[in-house]
Amino acid sequence: MGKGRWSLSYEASFRIKVVLLAAIFGLAIFMIVYYPIISYNPVPYGVASPKGQILLMANLTFDGMKWENAVDLYNNLVLKGDEDYGDYVVLELKTPGWCMDAVVWDGTRYTRRATCVRKVTISKYTFRIPPGSYWYLDGSYHLILYKPEGAPKNYEVVNFTVTYGPKSDWGAFKAAYPEVEREK
Repeated sequence: MGKGRWSLSYEASFRIKVVLLAAIFGLAIFMIVYYPIISYNPVPYGVASPKGQILLMANLTFDGMKWENAVDLYNNLVLKGDEDYGDYVVLELKTPGWCMDAVVWDGTRYTRRATCVRKVTISKYTFRIPPGSYWYLDGSYHLILYKPEGAPKNYEVVNFTVTYGPKSDWGAFKAAYPEVEREK
């Protein structure tokens, strides 16, 4: 017997190497394919934009309806999330002195659905929700924010909340005059 040392045959060591290699590949495939499925974490609901950006005010006109120094949230309001909390989203203004109108293209003309309100409930289906987790306000829906009494200050901050089911998040923007307006 000798020194108490043992050795593996060539076939046994080859089998151990093959099993270890198969285990490593199996673990790698598990981590790549199955781990993301098992550890799926939904994107939390919230306002992606505006979150403090500067938005330019403009004089807007839709089918004879006019607003001065207003901000249209179309192309500016972006929500995120991939949970389903129902069919309605509530947008509420928090900054005093500001209000909003909801204007919708009905296929033939623009219609004002809400006039100078501080809180509006809109269908989640007014958002384009492409694959991914971001929601974009549909082109036929305009949320127009303005100050009915007096002119807004340059870079005035406008705060609002957006609620979807039990989840709520804040949004804000700085309403700014375009450069041409300030030079007058």
